[in-house]
Amino acid sequence: LMDLDEERLMRHFCLEEECQQVLQWFNEQGFERPEGLDERVALAGKLRELSNEKYDASDFQSAMMYALGSLHCLDFSQARSALQNDAQKQEVLKLVVPVLSNLSIVFLKRSGDGYNAARAADFGLERLKRLPQDAHATKFRAKLLFRRGLAKSQTKDFVEARADLRQAARLMPDNREIRKALENCKAADAQQKGAPDDQWRGVLTETPKVSRLQAKLRRCWRSTRAAVLDVVGTRALVVVLLGPFLSYALQVAVLTWARNREAPSIAEVM
Repeated sequence: LMDLDEERLMRHFCLEEECQQVLQWFNEQGFERPEGLDERVALAGKLRELSNEKYDASDFQSAMMYALGSLHCLDFSQARSALQNDAQKQEVLKLVVPVLSNLSIVFLKRSGDGYNAARAADFGLERLKRLPQDAHATKFRAKLLFRRGLAKSQTKDFVEARADLRQAARLMPDNREIRKALENCKAADAQQKGAPDDQWRGVLTETPKVSRLQAKLRRCWRSTRAAVLDVVGTRALVVVLLGPFLSYALQVAVLTWARNREAPSIAEVM
């Protein structure tokens, strides 16, 4: 039997009919997937560059098609992959990861497709683990986390979005775009948890103003806690919160002990 390459990469994002549409588009553009590995990698790199050009021109539909065409070139059957040496597998992976990173942001820009944007980032992060963990890998891990954070924000999953954006910011602390996205995510999270129902709080009681104030204080506490966690982490937050209470308890214990030592015993009084 002929060992044909399957569209395993594209099928992460496309149904069978959509895969066929991509292949038809690929042929209509005058492309043909080569047999040799070097030729495939070269064509995949060219298609990725064309995808980037279309993205810069805000032609997100074409950017998506060129990126999917690039994945088509990098799709190797298990048998063919088994014949590749480690250096060749690394060469393919080094191109697959940036293509998946590009697809993640293209899906968001094209149609706000947070689901497939997150899937592309997930897939890219999984493939990235197979590459050497050098500066190149750190750069793309930050990019993929950033784009997955944007995708999670799109689907209003702000807890996971903040976790991704926080990790991306730690990997690239000087990146203003990531920092801005993290701040926007925090604000959106606070707004989602916040005031839409404040106008109804306490209307069935005699203290509506007090009820609304208590709700605002609780939201303020949650926001402050999240901000401190972002900066110092859980253990430090526990120390900050419990520190004054522990200090007070220690002072009381010392004073009590001192007073007990100074007080005369019954035998001494007698």
